[in-house]
Amino acid sequence: MGTLKTLTEKRSSLAFVLIGLVFVLSCNQADTNSSPSKQKRELVLPVQIGKVIFKDVVDEIQSVGNVVAEQRVIITSEVNGRIKSLPVEEGSKVQEGRVLALIDTRDYHLQVEQLKAEQNSAQKEYEKALSGLRPEEKEKLQAQVMADQSALDFAIKEQRRMEQLVLDGVVSQSLLDEVNDKVARAQETLRSSKAAWTAGTKSREEDILQSKSNLNVVSKKLEMAQLDLSKAVIKAPFDGVIISKKMEVGAYAGPGTPVLEMVGSSKLKAVLEIPQSYRNKLEKISRIDFKVEELGIKFSMDRELRQKVRVIPDASIFSGNIRIQVELPEKFNNLFPGLTLEALLQFDTRPQVKHVPSISLVIGEKGEVVYIVEKGHAKLVPVRAFKEKDNLIEIDDFTHQLNQDTQLILRGSGAVFPGVKVLLTNPEPQAQPPFNAAEKGKPNPTGGPRGT
Repeated sequence: MGTLKTLTEKRSSLAFVLIGLVFVLSCNQADTNSSPSKQKRELVLPVQIGKVIFKDVVDEIQSVGNVVAEQRVIITSEVNGRIKSLPVEEGSKVQEGRVLALIDTRDYHLQVEQLKAEQNSAQKEYEKALSGLRPEEKEKLQAQVMADQSALDFAIKEQRRMEQLVLDGVVSQSLLDEVNDKVARAQETLRSSKAAWTAGTKSREEDILQSKSNLNVVSKKLEMAQLDLSKAVIKAPFDGVIISKKMEVGAYAGPGTPVLEMVGSSKLKAVLEIPQSYRNKLEKISRIDFKVEELGIKFSMDRELRQKVRVIPDASIFSGNIRIQVELPEKFNNLFPGLTLEALLQFDTRPQVKHVPSISLVIGEKGEVVYIVEKGHAKLVPVRAFKEKDNLIEIDDFTHQLNQDTQLILRGSGAVFPGVKVLLTNPEPQAQPPFNAAEKGKPNPTGGPRGT
């Protein structure tokens, strides 16, 4: 990652420490002359500060490949199954997208239909959890609450009448006790029906979360099953000629099993190898910058690029990388097969990503950290560091303590420690490197220019 401080930076940090010690010793000497009772002074370290930089980051990857004219490729199976059909012959010309082989899809169709039914059921359960019971069930529960309320009201009236009769000596206390028991039972019945009504009108939050989780799981399984079903149809990745069959109808194929071999057309193409994780990002590719070192040629492609980039299916699916081919512009007549070229592939852009100058990053026992100034003292902020470019390092501020107003310690970051008092040598830093206007034009210890 190239984030360790150079020897020059270390010497600069040491100089900052020595200046701070001289400053403290001078203060101690002056205070000793004026007030002998003061024997201890707080350590103060001089530091240079800067700012956290927010900039857009283009997701990009570098690759090295070759220029080819006739691409030879082994078409392989990506799923398990028996070869049901091979509707092409050796020597036949095929166009991109033509079906080359069919794998028996009965099991995959059955799995997809089963998961669709499960998804439909899970969707209904989720909707039910969100809305509660059906209208007729709600009406039934509401009617039960009203009936139980009426029964309780009647029991209370009977209770009051019986209490008066007991006071008048007309009936015995035992009859009143029976009426009191009826009132208690009516109250309990009403509480039960009201609880059922509340539960029916709105499901509990955990029920909603559980039903949503079940729906997501089933939906993900369905997506994977549909993907496997689509892979059972093997199509030509580009225009070309079938030169040999590797399997016959009825044979069993598995992931990575060679099925056919074909060669492409005579147009020049660049064959590149990229990580498997970028396969799904090819739909978002926006630009490719090529460089042919042997000829000193540089050119870029950004128009209709997605239609010119294709994945080459081959037997290297377990290598962790995939191979892609890019149809090169015909205007570059000086290109020829066998040339090695470098490519920089650019994808989507991540806006306003946090960066810090590489000089501010400290790697210690607690991992990667930066120091900021808070109330005149140094404060440690843990970060995760990623790519470095132009002396700036992309970071993940997972504790959310860094913003545009943060005073980030640059010079002296390797000498400070949490809680130490600091002295700012540039109280008003610039918004971009170099953060001290007085340092413009000076050599940059990290190797790049200081700025303009």
